[in-house]
Amino acid sequence: MESPTDAGFGLTVVLMPEQFEALARRVAALIEEGRDDGFLDVEGAAAYLCTTPAAIQRKVARGQIPHHRAGGRVLFNRRELRDWVEAGR
Repeated sequence: MESPTDAGFGLTVVLMPEQFEALARRVAALIEEGRDDGFLDVEGAAAYLCTTPAAIQRKVARGQIPHHRAGGRVLFNRRELRDWVEAGR
C-alpha cells in the first residue's frame, strides 16, 4: 500500500507553538473521551458527572442512573453514563 506521499500527495502544516499546544491538548482530550478504562466506582462516576458521591448514591438507590453491581460494589460504565446524560435523564 502506498502512503499519501508515495502516491504524489503531500501536505505540510506549519503551526505556531501555541497552536501546536492547543492541537495537542485537543487530541489528548479526544483520545481520553474515547478510552474505555473499564468501570468507574461511585467517586469516579461523581467526578465524571461533576457531582458528589452522595448524589450518585441517591440516584443508585432510586434506580435513576445506569449502574452494575459486582462483588458488593456499585460500578458505572462511562459510555452508559454519557448516553444517560445525552438522553437528558
